[in-house]
Amino acid sequence: MFELDGRVALVTGAAKGIGAHAARLLAAAGATVVATDIAPSGSAPPGGRFAQQDVTDPDHWDRIVASIKAEEGRLDILVNNAGMILNKPVLSTTIEEFRRVHAVNVESIWFGVQAAAPLMAEAGAGSIINLSSIYGQIAGPMQAAYSASKGAVRMLTKAVAVEFGRAGNGIRVNSVHPGPVDTDLGRSGLEPGVTAGRFASEAEAKAYVASMFPMGRWVETQDVAGVILFLASDASRYVTGTELTVDGGYSIL
Repeated sequence: MFELDGRVALVTGAAKGIGAHAARLLAAAGATVVATDIAPSGSAPPGGRFAQQDVTDPDHWDRIVASIKAEEGRLDILVNNAGMILNKPVLSTTIEEFRRVHAVNVESIWFGVQAAAPLMAEAGAGSIINLSSIYGQIAGPMQAAYSASKGAVRMLTKAVAVEFGRAGNGIRVNSVHPGPVDTDLGRSGLEPGVTAGRFASEAEAKAYVASMFPMGRWVETQDVAGVILFLASDASRYVTGTELTVDGGYSIL
């Protein structure tokens, strides 16, 4: 039920971190993977290809989906992984910064759904997987803009899942909510604590955060990639509109 032979996947933000790991795992399961990132170059997953994409630009979405239709002929899986984080107090966050976070984290998913769904519907099925965060479920420290954006992803996912379910187009839509992930992006949240003098070093701050996980460590990219594979596969064929939390129990304390 986890095999993806003959299916085509698009994974955004795939140059590194969760996106890169998810692209490799989907490819290992048999999918042809188109990996994209705003970076001008990146590694193509085995049997797939890499393309540059600015997910905040709807024209880029139209171009990418058109190229997938021309070269692969179908699209079965969309992983909306590209995102950004802003660690900044609400009173010092500018409206321009707030809007940029929402452009990358929310508007990109809106564009992706609109661009990808018609091609998926041609095959009568598809899986859209949106990366949110536990900070779309609980409050993030000094992350008002980020939490607001990830909360929007959570509810956008549910609304589209209902709409597509009732439309009968066969497209499932779900969100994944990782806790702090041991990546460059995830560790960027440690800097304010070090700067404020709460921690002597990033290593001390990282160890403190690890101690907050009931399972004893940060989330790793493979933890999230495995859930993405589940949602992409027939193992989750009747799962839509749900939110899967991947945080080792971090958010239940």
